[in-house]
Amino acid sequence: MELFQVRYFLALARTLNFTRAAEACHVSQPALTRAIQRLEEELGGPLLHRERNLTQLTALGRAMLPYLEAAHAAAESAAAEAAAFQRRDCEPLRLGIETTLSAHILAPALRALQQRLPGFAFALTESASADLLERMMAGELDSALMVEPAKPPERLQRWRLFADRYVVLCPLGHPLAELHEIPIQALSKESLLGREQPSDIEQALDRLCAAAGVTPKPRHRCTSEDQLRQMVAAGLGIALSAEHGAPAVGIVARPLADPGARRDIVLAAIAGRQHGPALATFLKLMRARDWRDPEVSKS
Repeated sequence: MELFQVRYFLALARTLNFTRAAEACHVSQPALTRAIQRLEEELGGPLLHRERNLTQLTALGRAMLPYLEAAHAAAESAAAEAAAFQRRDCEPLRLGIETTLSAHILAPALRALQQRLPGFAFALTESASADLLERMMAGELDSALMVEPAKPPERLQRWRLFADRYVVLCPLGHPLAELHEIPIQALSKESLLGREQPSDIEQALDRLCAAAGVTPKPRHRCTSEDQLRQMVAAGLGIALSAEHGAPAVGIVARPLADPGARRDIVLAAIAGRQHGPALATFLKLMRARDWRDPEVSKS
């Protein structure tokens, strides 16, 4: 079944006249008649009663009419969407960011990108680094800001942006908030807040505590980073987080005294895939920033 056959049939169903239908479709009447005959062969029966001065839809024609109308409408919608997509300045940019990072660190690059490509659009996904990596490999994301994977796939192209220290989040007035750095041993005496979905932070906590011979006391758990910080502010415990996490009122962040309590944050994309204007510009802007300046990385 060809779309032009469907279009001819709909014109006939509307006019119930072969001559007027052919004129509306800008084809000759014999061409329209042959197309309708081929459509009837495919559908297994006549679609119209042909009489000298009267043309009517058959029972089969009436039954097929709503389906063919829907098929024609879907084809026109697809063509319109494709045309609109081609008129865009660039393809939508699909970005990912590690859940324990704050999206505000992307803002300067996205602002600059909007100035350079006013028509660009982006979608931002927050998830754990392992999930972001899977989505990039599957073609669901174009780029992601994530924790450096221990065993990156060969196709993963990445640029190290900055080292992100692990910090302890404490409510205002908590004794640990008075310290410049917090020793790992101090965590054994505190109620720790954790995340329902394990992240590299929980892995780092287990590793650091095991190395120091410390047994932490996990207590409450939260489903999001924002919930975690709100619970800390409410005085329900302390939590291990990252220096570049989302800001929150009512808490202070103090780095761990262990020099190995840090992670590398990388900008990642899949090598070999074509970069559209938005992705190419975004990667360039992110790599050009001076991430060594704390004020820049927090802007």
